[in-house]
Amino acid sequence: MTVLLLLIFGGAIGFKLFKQAMIRDYLANMETPAVPLRAAVVAPAQWDVRLAAIGSLTARRGIDIRSEASGVISKVHVESGEQVKEGQLLLSLDDSVERATLKSAKVRMEKTRRNFKRDQALFERDLISDDEFENSRSEYESAEALAEETQGIIDRKTIRAPFAGTVGIHSLTEGHYLAQGDEALSLQALDTLYLDMLLPEKELERVRVGQRVVFTVPSRGEQTFHGEIRFVDARVEASTRNIQVRALVDNAERALLPGMFANAYIVVASDRPVLTVPMEAVAYSLYGETVYRLRPPQAEDEPWTASRQRVTTGAVRDVLVAIQGIEAGEWVARDTQNRLLEGTPVKIVNRESLPDRASVAESR
Repeated sequence: MTVLLLLIFGGAIGFKLFKQAMIRDYLANMETPAVPLRAAVVAPAQWDVRLAAIGSLTARRGIDIRSEASGVISKVHVESGEQVKEGQLLLSLDDSVERATLKSAKVRMEKTRRNFKRDQALFERDLISDDEFENSRSEYESAEALAEETQGIIDRKTIRAPFAGTVGIHSLTEGHYLAQGDEALSLQALDTLYLDMLLPEKELERVRVGQRVVFTVPSRGEQTFHGEIRFVDARVEASTRNIQVRALVDNAERALLPGMFANAYIVVASDRPVLTVPMEAVAYSLYGETVYRLRPPQAEDEPWTASRQRVTTGAVRDVLVAIQGIEAGEWVARDTQNRLLEGTPVKIVNRESLPDRASVAESR
């Protein structure tokens, strides 16, 4: 009985140990399946060094025209949005009273002028005293000044365009009363605009007059516009520690309007060499940025393998990011970083469409 029990339990235990040994041997000799993925090439490029900024567009010449005199509007000569020329009549105020006053002043001026001419001839012959002659001249000059003053009031009753531009929206009509200093019309010259930007004080040394500015506005989608820095403010705002920078923008096509928000960047330097990869090829973590280099096999029957490589990222352009810490022409994993470990075998599904490393390195 004892021998029989030993044979039964010994056989069961032996079979169990044999099974475990066979499983360990199978797992030890089983090949890791290759991970299919897309690859990208570390490619050289020439990128501008950019300084990001936000700003607002303003008219190079834009004003709110105010009335210099009080009165009732007798005629509105322009419509909202109308293009006007320099000196064009925009608005007329009722000046009937002033014109009557001017007529009376001219009559008085003409009378005093004749008296002055007569007294001047008498004075030259010593027939009147100095006081009489001075009184005659004073009356003439006073009448002349009154006529000129009245004419000036009449001139202020008409509002003309100080420069060529576009009239803003208004609701003025005949019979509307304007007091002195009231806003009458808005006039904006849209052919050239200013782009005003605020930059941190620390960026001042990187900004120069003449640098190129590229910007977009929300209403125009991805369309880009260009300008040139013309002014750098002479002081830094004490409350924000920002400095104002102003660029001149050509707006001949009238695609931009004053007041628009602009997302801009200043081109600090041009054509700096960088190495780029697609953004999706970079894995970001608390420990830094990494990519997975794809190493070619040592033999034909062996697969490619992935190797973790730490890199430093820089500027971003569209879907590309500038990196340091890897050489031009290297192949890197473009996706599935979460499925890769050091030495993981991989299968490159887009291998035929990638350039070889030598040709990329030579193009640099």
